Amino acid sequence: MNIVLTTPDDWSPELALTLRALLQQAVDRGCPIVVSVRADAPADEISSLQARIRTLVKESGLAA
Repeated sequence: MNIVLTTPDDWSPELALTLRALLQQAVDRGCPIVVSVRADAPADEISSLQARIRTLVKESGLAA
């Protein structure tokens, strides 16, 4: 399977390669959970999203 990602123009090549490496690790190691977050999202919104994802993973039995 090939996944094509488009990164913002203002991202450095290093940041784009880092994202690719992190996503590759996630795919290689199991069931990846990918979430898009707006660049202007406040920290409390991101924390809330992380908490909801942790709860979903725990309740679904996906947690190791």
